[in-house]
This record gives sequence, C-alpha cells and structure tokens, in this order.
Amino acid sequence: MNEKPSFDSSTLDARSYHLGLIYAFAEVVASGCKKLALSPPLTEEQLEEIMDDVRLIAREYGLVLYVDDDFLTTRLFNPLYTRGKIVIHIAAEQSTIDEYKELRAYKQRHLEAGALTEEVETEIAWRLGRLLSYSDEAIEGLLIKPRF
Repeated sequence: MNEKPSFDSSTLDARSYHLGLIYAFAEVVASGCKKLALSPPLTEEQLEEIMDDVRLIAREYGLVLYVDDDFLTTRLFNPLYTRGKIVIHIAAEQSTIDEYKELRAYKQRHLEAGALTEEVETEIAWRLGRLLSYSDEAIEGLLIKPRF
C-alpha cells in the first residue's frame, strides 16, 4: 500500500490552529483576494472558545462575520465535513453574506418543490465556488473530486 503522507492538524493546539486559519483568511478577504472565506468546521464548544477573538480579528480588518450552523451542502465539499458543525463566514461586505444566504434559500426552494436536479445542484456549486473566489479550474476539479 502506497499512501501519501498528509498533514494531520489534530496534533496541534486546536484553538491556536483555528484562530491562525481565521486570521489568515481575514487578511486575504480584507486585501480583496477573496470575496468570502470560511472557518474550519467547529463544534459549539470550539466556537465559544474562540468567538471573542474572531470578533476582534474581524474588527481589526473591518470585516463582516456570519455564524452558520447549517452550512450549504454542495457538490464542492463532502457534506460529512460540516454536518453538525458551525462554520464562520468572513466577508468584506454584508452583501456577500446576503448572497450566500440567498443561495442557501434557492437550494431550499428547489428542494421543497422537488426540483433539485443535478443541473441545479451544479449551478449551486458553481455559485458557491465563485463566492469563495475559486477559479473555474478549481471549481471543475472539486466537482470531479470534492474536497474533504
């Protein structure tokens, strides 16, 4: 068996690791490189442990946060990665958060109408990928092989 070695974040101090990722993403969003960034999926306990510091980071960069306990599942990511977890959205503008919420509502409307086709699922994945400032190539790759 020829397994590729991979980074194991579970060996790190979780609080510092999560805050480090969030701080780096805040800088990337604030500099305009990324429209929307996401924290790693967090448990309620992990969120409570870091939320005050996350708010300080957002204030430092003038960013908007959205705490999402029902992350939109798309074909980009394995849904098990976020199921039962909380994801903090990091954006420069409230309109970006509103766009994400509308995308989630769009999926829900299609689901309730029994019209959540593969074509609609693909559209939703593309729209989320664009919100996350992913390139077309990155989105296409994730549609073939979802991350996480």
